[in-house]
Amino acid sequence: MAPLSSALKRATRASGFQLSTILTSENVQVIVGEEGREFTIARELLASCSPYFRDRLDATAVLKQQNAQFNILWLEDQDPEMFELFTYWLHQRHNRSIDARKDFRAILDDSVRNDYAEELQWDLINLHLFAANVIEVPALQDDAMDAVQDLHLMCNWDISSQLVRHVYVDCDADASCRLRKWIVAMTAWTLGGGFERPGTAQQMHDLFEGCPDFWRDYVAHISKISKSRVRIATKNPQLRLPSNNLRNEERQFGFRQCSFHTHRSIVKQGRCPHVKAQLLQREQQRQRPAALALRSPVSDADSSESEFESTYGVRDKLSPRSTIFELYLGMP
Repeated sequence: MAPLSSALKRATRASGFQLSTILTSENVQVIVGEEGREFTIARELLASCSPYFRDRLDATAVLKQQNAQFNILWLEDQDPEMFELFTYWLHQRHNRSIDARKDFRAILDDSVRNDYAEELQWDLINLHLFAANVIEVPALQDDAMDAVQDLHLMCNWDISSQLVRHVYVDCDADASCRLRKWIVAMTAWTLGGGFERPGTAQQMHDLFEGCPDFWRDYVAHISKISKSRVRIATKNPQLRLPSNNLRNEERQFGFRQCSFHTHRSIVKQGRCPHVKAQLLQREQQRQRPAALALRSPVSDADSSESEFESTYGVRDKLSPRSTIFELYLGMP
């Protein structure tokens, strides 16, 4: 079994979440990649995630198999490992007992321990692009972007030339705009702070020549930073502070919570919308036992149906993990 598959299974078991609680309605069989890897997902869950899936499911064929009804959906152009991460995120997102901040943290930790962090990085980047360019799910874009930042901080990585070329040459500019913004910020921090490893300066020079858009974005970023009177040497783009309203000293060494999120231009210095959603969810959970106590008794079947509808009625409730702040401060 691949390391990522094993890690996802361990994380799912540790959360106490059972996939079988979801697969109780009409199912969808998703065939992913050239090798045709199969994933089975509840139709309501997949359709509620994105109009992309909802529209395709409405038009797809139906296959009768062993008294179960399967909608068959083909995604030949997508990567199975990336899609496995997506299904994990989708199931966790709709399980109300899961703390959204921990969605990918267990996977990141496992990848570092078991030496597949580099592969996971590419899966997360592909997941971010899949969310941005294919299914258009902002919450997933932001969660994947947070995880990429966290992984780079945990592994103490520089930005690789392979990543720069992939994002600036192979990827759509609009879909990869947040990755580009982060790559440029990382490059400025590395070069401006004297943290580069031997050969980094020449490598970046070659990249600037080979990727004109990269150079243009870098110059624009340096100009903006210089006007803000912030020292590039200390402003670490891997450090995501748990706020958008930063004090002067905080602005010197970290980035706002939503600096690389889809809603950055809207939220400004306000609270991250994903955090608001999570706080509302927790409040609803606290009120739910009292509300249930006032209800008349229901049958097991009615209770199961109500739980199912409640689970799938929740959409895109994401909170970025602010634990990276504590991780940074605890590093030697």
